[in-house]
Amino acid sequence: MGRYPRIEYNGGMYHVISRGNNREHILKESSDKQYFIDQVKEFKNPFGLKIFGYVLMDNHYHFLLQTTNKPLHTIMHQLNNRYSKYFNKKYLRSGHVFEGRYKAILVLDERYLLELVRYLHQNPVRAKMCSKVDEYPWSSDIFYRKNDESLVDIGLVLDTLSEERSIAIKMYSECIDQIPENTVNYEEGKLIGEDTSPVMNSSKVKYEERKTLDELLLLSGASSNDLILLKKGSRKRHLTPYKLNFIQSSIEEKYSLSEIGRVIGMSSPAVYDLVMRYKLKVNEIT
Repeated sequence: MGRYPRIEYNGGMYHVISRGNNREHILKESSDKQYFIDQVKEFKNPFGLKIFGYVLMDNHYHFLLQTTNKPLHTIMHQLNNRYSKYFNKKYLRSGHVFEGRYKAILVLDERYLLELVRYLHQNPVRAKMCSKVDEYPWSSDIFYRKNDESLVDIGLVLDTLSEERSIAIKMYSECIDQIPENTVNYEEGKLIGEDTSPVMNSSKVKYEERKTLDELLLLSGASSNDLILLKKGSRKRHLTPYKLNFIQSSIEEKYSLSEIGRVIGMSSPAVYDLVMRYKLKVNEIT
């Protein structure tokens, strides 16, 4: 059976897994892991990467990331290629370092982000490399606990928990430290989250095919005066149907909750609350 084509598009969010060739250890020492993270830091801004979580194990790594101005395959090729040259030179070897094909699972719903971050951060605990998440130094957990945004874009996850950052961090810690009885395997399949949009049937979705957020807002049914109010973040009750139409159509176009919220002056948790509160009514509003 042939391999499935990867689904890539500008603004896509992915759970990326890359393993050592023949499952060999490729991040053997702390210095190797540090070198890898240094390369990620170097690539992050030029490539327009948003990083929501990561964990470096001995024979593989996980990243939860979003692309903005570079396609995922370009980023992965350059990152793995540079590390392979470093690894082969250091250990006086030649040949492939990584398996030929990394795995990229498209995340369709931001509501899975916290659970995915927990899955990544608990990886060393499940592998019995440590007893608690915060004991392992090579994951993004420390960035969340210390409210450090220097490498990891912690805001999107924490803001879904509380608008008060100190409360959000406390809630995050309690969630991450709790080991679920039945852990879902987020390394299977091609998609995470429900997909009802026919646009995802193609092997690649181009950013240019999406309507802009401003276009979607114009299609919400709001009058000119109401559009101005929406843009200003007005909370007037009569605007709710237009907000819901806009949010629903924007989600179908695969925009993130934070992107949607910025257009209508709402935080991503506030958008999320509307989605959850009206999820059975969105398509019924006229």
